[in-house]
Amino acid sequence: MAKRGMIVLWFVVVLCTGCAKYWYQEGKTFEQCKQDRMACLQELKKRSDFSGATADYEFKFMEACMKQKGYRLVSEKKLPLSAKRERPDMTLHYRMKGIAGDLPEQQ
Repeated sequence: MAKRGMIVLWFVVVLCTGCAKYWYQEGKTFEQCKQDRMACLQELKKRSDFSGATADYEFKFMEACMKQKGYRLVSEKKLPLSAKRERPDMTLHYRMKGIAGDLPEQQ
């Protein structure tokens, strides 16, 4: 049974590899995106006992907060090739989203 469970888990991971979504806003750097996500998480912590749980409220709040800041969800294949990416932590939940942003221009 354990071997069968591992096979099913591997299959799900392979299927979802291309499913990753990223919060992205053209013109925002990767560091700005990280800061904006952290600000949303801090606001969430004021309203919830969020500790990595997977409740619908937390996901809806984060989605609304990031959209309010001007981000949109983009699939990996639609991100610019030059964008820096941080993949979602799939160990928390399949609905987690990654972040992506532009690298600062080199002088």
